[in-house]
Amino acid sequence: MEPNIAININVNANPVSTETLDFQRIVEELRREFNEMKADRGRERVEMDALRQEVAELKSRVSALEAAREREPEEGRERPAMAARDREAEEDGERAVEEARFGGSLPDRPFTDLNDFLQFESSLETDDAFQNVIRTLGTASTAPSSKEWVANSWHLVLSDDVGRLCSWTGIREKQCIRDLRITLAMRSAFVRKFGREEEFVEKTQLFYRGAQDRVKKRPNTLQGEIK
Repeated sequence: MEPNIAININVNANPVSTETLDFQRIVEELRREFNEMKADRGRERVEMDALRQEVAELKSRVSALEAAREREPEEGRERPAMAARDREAEEDGERAVEEARFGGSLPDRPFTDLNDFLQFESSLETDDAFQNVIRTLGTASTAPSSKEWVANSWHLVLSDDVGRLCSWTGIREKQCIRDLRITLAMRSAFVRKFGREEEFVEKTQLFYRGAQDRVKKRPNTLQGEIK
């Protein structure tokens, strides 16, 4: 005869407490965050391995280029230096031609073309030509006032047609004249005569700012010809 097993179920037992549910939820969240961290770590390792491989390939390419350069014939490495020397000699020749053309002095007539003016500027790169222009400017104008002297001296070099294409600082795509050799020479001559460098700058800026208006006021000048 089988024994009777009594199972007593207390229907009034307390349900799972709120604290227990909160603890389980926290555990689940921690487990999920931990798994996400593991996945992120795995992706970071993959990216790091790929980066290391790229660096290794770049090092290999650099080593190959260095080895190829060491095997390059000596004359091959000398070609860029020879080309630079040839360009320098060509530029020296061009400067010599301009010096011979202008004789290190002022032009016979004011330049009416900006390119001609810049060619003249390149002829002043030697110290002899530069000093000669300073001496010439010192005696070329006898104007008593600094304003007249600056205007007369610039008009010995260029016309207002060229002047309106220039400015002291080169604003609005104009030719900057502040650091040109002819400007430095004229400044030196001005200081010897009037002794005030800042006044030369002021009067030169006024001269170039007024060039466009002087062109417009010239008789028989068609408005359509003025750019």
